[in-house]
Amino acid sequence: MKRLSTLILFVFILCSCSTPFEEKRWLEEPEKRSSMMSSLTSKYELEGMTESQIVDLLGVPSQIANEPWRHYVYYLGRAGLGVDDRLLYLNFDHNGKLENYRVRQD
Repeated sequence: MKRLSTLILFVFILCSCSTPFEEKRWLEEPEKRSSMMSSLTSKYELEGMTESQIVDLLGVPSQIANEPWRHYVYYLGRAGLGVDDRLLYLNFDHNGKLENYRVRQD
């Protein structure tokens, strides 16, 4: 029983580890971006950054939309069993500063 508990704990720790955010890796390995999100948000205070600061950090987004508000979308890789995509949505205010962000599965 003790071995099983230790094994479960070990697997839990391995699963909860995140990949450190590295700009080069973010740009070159989009499928691994999801695992970098925790590190990215702890390393950088995204809210309040300008659009140009975001592009300098994360590169050109997959999508840019202006309606109903200005927002960027970044692809983070496949979610779950590889059926859905994980996407990072960045919403900017009328001054071009990041107001909020969220990760969604589509």
